Amino acid sequence: MLMSAGISVPDAVFGHGFLTKDGMKMGKSLGNTLEPKDLVGRFGADAVRYFFLREVEFGNDGDYSEERFINTVNAHLANTIGNLLNRTLGLLKKNCNSTLAFDSIAAADGNSFKNNVENLVDKAKGHYENLSLTSACETVLEIGNLGNLYIDEQAPWSCFKQGGEIAEKAAKDLVIILETMRIIAIALSPITPSLSLRIYTQLGFTEDQFRTSRWDDTKWGALKAGQAMMEPKPIFAKIETEIEEKDQASPKEGKGGKKKARSKGLVEA
Repeated sequence: MLMSAGISVPDAVFGHGFLTKDGMKMGKSLGNTLEPKDLVGRFGADAVRYFFLREVEFGNDGDYSEERFINTVNAHLANTIGNLLNRTLGLLKKNCNSTLAFDSIAAADGNSFKNNVENLVDKAKGHYENLSLTSACETVLEIGNLGNLYIDEQAPWSCFKQGGEIAEKAAKDLVIILETMRIIAIALSPITPSLSLRIYTQLGFTEDQFRTSRWDDTKWGALKAGQAMMEPKPIFAKIETEIEEKDQASPKEGKGGKKKARSKGLVEA
């Protein structure tokens, strides 16, 4: 049809795989279909985007399990990324009045951590270009894991108490982690745009600055000395499960409950 209409045929065609639920085919007769709008309404668009792009390799078959969905987004978005930003901003507020004491370039001078982050950013870029979206998510998360390991090893909360050069090193470590969070925000923005915007604005940037950012902005060095950060607030609401008691339990079921998942606190655009 394209050729008869005088339209060039595509060089490549991408096809998606099949999606199952809890290991079973979905169907109306089974009553186990997934409604995308319902998922987004319950958990937010970022969580849905992240789970399916992270857990289902582009072009392959995949399976949805609510338990795995909740465990994945809680561990990756709420814990690895969200908690890292929140506790770092909390330390900055307590010890530096929420203001950066150093440029991020100066803070990371001679520190191999910066090189490790830059290598992972290059790796993530390659995955995006090859449409290996699962691998891209994994690589960006690896940057977050690196940041958590670094702050745990450096223990700035303890170093600030010692004062002097040790406290100065702790102030640099906070700048290093916050620059890392800025890079994560851009690197993950194709997958979780709303989450990335919340990270960026908490780092003292405007929404317009985020909207106009490009991959080149993952280059280390955007945070400057004297830059004020926002109040630390959770950037991703951890999904919690609550047990709903059945109003009328059957003899077979007893008075057990059923788990219902819900996302608290944040409403995503």
